[in-house]
Amino acid sequence: MRTKNFRTLLLCCALPLFTTGCESLFTIEVEAEEICKTEDDLSFPAAFPGSASVEQAIEVPLGDFASALPEDTDVETQLRLKVFNATATTDISGIQRASLSVRKPGSVEYVLLGEFRGSGTGGATNTLQLTGSGAVDVLDLAKQEELEFLFKAEGSLPTQPWSADVRVCVGAKASANYFGLLF
Repeated sequence: MRTKNFRTLLLCCALPLFTTGCESLFTIEVEAEEICKTEDDLSFPAAFPGSASVEQAIEVPLGDFASALPEDTDVETQLRLKVFNATATTDISGIQRASLSVRKPGSVEYVLLGEFRGSGTGGATNTLQLTGSGAVDVLDLAKQEELEFLFKAEGSLPTQPWSADVRVCVGAKASANYFGLLF
């Protein structure tokens, strides 16, 4: 009789937990407010007259960001561009559009993180700043040791080889649910 009462009590106490979303009790979140990488003297090729674009890959290490996350569960991630600054060795005011994208892990597809659209009304400048486009979710992003970013620029580009000091900072957040592993 005592065992039956205990089971009934356990069922009565556990049922409200499961029906009110106790899954949130089994979620772990990891967050890195800012992960930065600076590339000094990043080289860009000369643009042929009439050509309108240039691309450059940038690797950003995440380190042990995801070490606390479980291996056998889905991970939701948020990646947000915090800072993208480039200071070139020459005038880059002819850049009309620039973007920074992150490559999806295990894919050739890229997801846009930030961009710049020139107005063409400014004078000569050797600096460029991109504005973040919001948080993106890239599956299994947190489980990577480093991320590959792709910088693209379009417009009237320098016709001689040039370089730039580039600083990229991203914020990353990942969460995983242990509920499915336990029950």
